[in-house]
Amino acid sequence: MALIALIALTLPGVAQAASLAAVRILPQQEVPELDAPGAAKAVTFPPDQRTRPAPGTFVFTAPPHTRITRLEMDCRPRPCAEAIATDGSTATARTPPGRWRWRTPVRVWLQADPNAPMPRARYSGSLTVDGEQQPLDVIITEGEQGTWGIQPKDAPNNSGALVTATWPGGPADKAGIRPDDVIISFNGKTITNASQQRAARIGQVRAGATVPVIYRRPDGSVRTTDVTLVEAPRSSP
Repeated sequence: MALIALIALTLPGVAQAASLAAVRILPQQEVPELDAPGAAKAVTFPPDQRTRPAPGTFVFTAPPHTRITRLEMDCRPRPCAEAIATDGSTATARTPPGRWRWRTPVRVWLQADPNAPMPRARYSGSLTVDGEQQPLDVIITEGEQGTWGIQPKDAPNNSGALVTATWPGGPADKAGIRPDDVIISFNGKTITNASQQRAARIGQVRAGATVPVIYRRPDGSVRTTDVTLVEAPRSSP
């Protein structure tokens, strides 16, 4: 795929470099809508056809609740040096030595985190090219309510949410949670009763999200597990 076309030149460009300082790179062409979980989609930055002194450096910062999965750049005749952080939070590309011209689009691919907040929202990162910056925006679509398959009631003495039943084969059951266990923390929030447990989930955690749960066994031992929530019929707990 021919994309950034960073054409290396051989002459120095000191005077031209000064004139570039007042000019911003062009904004992205579209704002993709990402499902969470869902496939990665591209954000495209159009070329500005300007010649710049080398080396050129592109720094992509992913919007919150997303990760960078791929860059598409064409630095012919030699490749750019590209690196994506292990967690996908940033990516960097450096052009080959020599002056270069940005002649074709750059694309960065972003994937939404399954644990993104449920409401539809727009999130902003950035693209920085040699000190010039533009927002890098995506929209994460509204999520479906996640559920984990328990029936809770208040535990004695505000000591948590007592599990009275679980769905056989449901998320909680698969995570090792059993009837008579007491939920004391859900997704980082302390739980003292059944209402708090519901409030920590409903409207907060989407289907597909994986959350930490701390619970107390009937013998008094405390355990921690991760539970991946699923979409369920409206009548489900």
